[in-house]
Amino acid sequence: MVDHPQNRVWKGPTVQEIARLAGVGPATVDRVLNNRSGVRERTRARVLGALEKLKHESTESDVPVQIRLFCDSGETFNAAMAAAAAEVNRTLAGIEIEGAYVTTSEVDPVSFARQIEQEGSGADGVVVITREHPAINRAIRKLRTIGIPVICLTTDLPSSRRSAYIGNDQYAAGSVAALLIGNALPKERSSILIVMSVPFRCQQEREMGFRRVLRSDFPYLKIEERVISDDRPESTCEQLTRYFEANGHPAAIYNVAGANRGVAKALENAGKAGETVFVGHELTNHSRNLLESGIMDYVISHDFTSEVTAAARWIKDNLNGFTTEPSHSPILVHTRYNCGL
Repeated sequence: MVDHPQNRVWKGPTVQEIARLAGVGPATVDRVLNNRSGVRERTRARVLGALEKLKHESTESDVPVQIRLFCDSGETFNAAMAAAAAEVNRTLAGIEIEGAYVTTSEVDPVSFARQIEQEGSGADGVVVITREHPAINRAIRKLRTIGIPVICLTTDLPSSRRSAYIGNDQYAAGSVAALLIGNALPKERSSILIVMSVPFRCQQEREMGFRRVLRSDFPYLKIEERVISDDRPESTCEQLTRYFEANGHPAAIYNVAGANRGVAKALENAGKAGETVFVGHELTNHSRNLLESGIMDYVISHDFTSEVTAAARWIKDNLNGFTTEPSHSPILVHTRYNCGL
């Protein structure tokens, strides 16, 4: 029970303030504060995190660190990153993250680079998830020259002179994908199709790791030519359907890009969903549904909220004079039996 002696005035955050920040109802906050049952552990942690943030900010005179997050991806991944940023805003004291999310198939890299430079220059720190492009590298270098810390999240841009990279070892993630597919297929000559999109470094590293493990551990498995998608489900489905009609159906598909739904739809339309090993990346509501339905076999992912939290903390520590080299985040492998969000 929360202790409220009658001779002491409670000066902490109100139930309504906590509920607003945590994104829950006042009744849920009351249950958590009074340690009553009927609240999921994830919700309980969110409420307690919001409480701690409000308590900290009520005693601190410092202005919160303003972080701009720029994300260039498909709609589903963008939504997942927006949710992660919102979660960090609810729970991490002294931090305010504002996100800008653009759809990969529609973005002009030069315009996006200009947005990163202009809006990022007014922030205390910047987090970017974007493709490898000279204009974007140049924008990040300009931010670094004026002292703005820049974190690359999920996909790295080492040529940009960014401050640090936070995310998976993507080469290792591709190696994991190869091991999963190699162990799932019979030990006989079979073909594998790789689906990629625009030049994200994470996709290139995944492909390199994937090819290395196939060469060393499964030399009888051969990679077909790559299909280049635009990370949109509808067009990805159309591209794969045309590929199947012209080249037949591979034994396995490794999607290093987005639009898992497009790959799944093409397999369903061809009647091959039940016999094609399908491995992709990023656990979202859509990929979870594909796992549960049996169309996807494995999803390789990472904890979005933990990585955004780590990026925000790195920027805050850096502004306070502390600089560390982040370690890679854990590579998570999900099946239909462990894909809860």
